[in-house]
Amino acid sequence: LLVHLAWSALVLGAAALVIGLELASSCPAGGPLAFGDCERVRPFAVGVVGVAALLYVGGLSAVRWWTGGLVRRGVADARAARDWYLLAGGLGLVVAPLLAFTLVSALR
Repeated sequence: LLVHLAWSALVLGAAALVIGLELASSCPAGGPLAFGDCERVRPFAVGVVGVAALLYVGGLSAVRWWTGGLVRRGVADARAARDWYLLAGGLGLVVAPLLAFTLVSALR
């Protein structure tokens, strides 16, 4: 649980740092996300980073909860739970930003 909380805090902190750098950057030059287009790209990029971080942490927490239930019922052991968690963590790094991009695009 402590490793999960630390990893989640690290992911959310990194997203907050990138968003903070973006919002603190001067507008003509743009920050690390807007590529100089503060009017159209900045709100979209900030939304994608924020939603991706929330989706990643939420999905990883759901996998941890699910595998914990499997272990309690005796369907899986701690090693299988760890393997599922690591698999979800790795795949989530790719899937969460793509899903966030899709969601933020659809909600514009």
